Amino acid sequence: MHLTQQERRTFERLSFTSKVLITHNGHDQWVECKDVNTEGMSLYLESNPLKLHDEIAVRFDDADAHFPALNVDADVIRVQPIESGFVVALEFVAIY
Repeated sequence: MHLTQQERRTFERLSFTSKVLITHNGHDQWVECKDVNTEGMSLYLESNPLKLHDEIAVRFDDADAHFPALNVDADVIRVQPIESGFVVALEFVAIY
């Protein structure tokens, strides 16, 4: 039996507009998170320093400090140019 990509996706993407801190090649940058699910997320970047298969670290911080920060290692799986910048899709490798 062959499953479609949609059938393999456990959860639908959750719209999540918030700033996250990404680290790539030793450089930190605050970017906008567009959506997230259990397997990955997408980011909006005005300029794109990322390429397909780049490995980055992502940090979600709770501004109210009610919850500890969530750290994620991710691989870039798609870079899509749009009129005002780039949408970058990430696949989670590790969550801690």
